[in-house]
Amino acid sequence: MRIGVISEGHADRAVILNIIKGVTGLDDSDIKAILPIRALDETDKARLKAKEEFGGWSSVKNECEKRTLIDEFLSIEGQDFVVIHLDTAECHEYGVQRPNKKENGYSKKVIELVIDQVNSWLGAISKNSFLYAIAVEETDAWILPIFESKDSSTIYKAKEKLATVLAKKDLNSKSDYNNFLILSKPFLNSRAVKRGKFLDYNYSLKAFVDEVQTKISPKLQN
Repeated sequence: MRIGVISEGHADRAVILNIIKGVTGLDDSDIKAILPIRALDETDKARLKAKEEFGGWSSVKNECEKRTLIDEFLSIEGQDFVVIHLDTAECHEYGVQRPNKKENGYSKKVIELVIDQVNSWLGAISKNSFLYAIAVEETDAWILPIFESKDSSTIYKAKEKLATVLAKKDLNSKSDYNNFLILSKPFLNSRAVKRGKFLDYNYSLKAFVDEVQTKISPKLQN
């Protein structure tokens, strides 16, 4: 089995990679970056001409609508799933009306709205092959429970909060692939996740883990 990942950025993909590996036992070779592309060759550059297609929510939106790389990936036997990642921090910019943050069930509601929007972009294609990594409000909020036993489900300015928490521990907060791979390393260990109660502190993190367990784990057992 191979899983493709479409994410807003490389750092986001690092976190998603560790989560999937920790939940499923798959290794790096089983998980492929679809967007952003790690190393672009001339063929990639010809297919993906717009600068925004190398990162950000607009890159995710454009690929979901065109499905150039998605269809190519899923057409190969054994390449069964594509992860679609979006942060909700800018959801108003990609057509999602944000629910009232003060209402109960905010995280669940905004995740559902973003998934509906993604599905509208994808159009007439079976949604069984997709996993939705919707981070409320940023993927940085998924990392916070590793370093602070507090709820980060709807935290404002998660990136700045994570930087503050890490600074107190003399840890690097640089938002890049390699550093986020290190920071999110505890997600590789299911016992550490359970012991640290990480999933109890972030609703959207738990929602993604549940999705991976529900869709991928049964196929691995067949």
